[in-house]
Amino acid sequence: MTSVPSDLRRSERTLALARCVDREYAASVPIAIAEIGPALFFLSDFVRNVEVPCEIDFLAVGGDAAARRFTTDLSRPIDGRDVLIVCDRIDDLGRMRFLLGALRERGPRSLALVSSDPLSRAAVAALGEIAIIGEVTP
Repeated sequence: MTSVPSDLRRSERTLALARCVDREYAASVPIAIAEIGPALFFLSDFVRNVEVPCEIDFLAVGGDAAARRFTTDLSRPIDGRDVLIVCDRIDDLGRMRFLLGALRERGPRSLALVSSDPLSRAAVAALGEIAIIGEVTP
């Protein structure tokens, strides 16, 4: 987990998150993935600040808790790649668990969650084993 203080302004937090990615992925070309919707605004600010080469892709999840599915899928394979799930906030833990589980099955080299909002320890525990780039609060 890489921590970014919560008292930073949004633009400062975005820059700090980008610097964390620059340090941790200096030797690779990660794929930054966002769900189509409000996260796109944070994704655009975030990748503008990332200095390492980075690819971008999008997806969308639909359905209710009993029948989640991708309504829009990635345009490229992620097996063997470093994948960054970029989100501004997590409103639905079940939806995020589905997304992370489905992406893990595709065999990425690494999978990390980049969140502009702090995540609670309970949310992180509910998501399972995932690298967090951002802040985790009690």
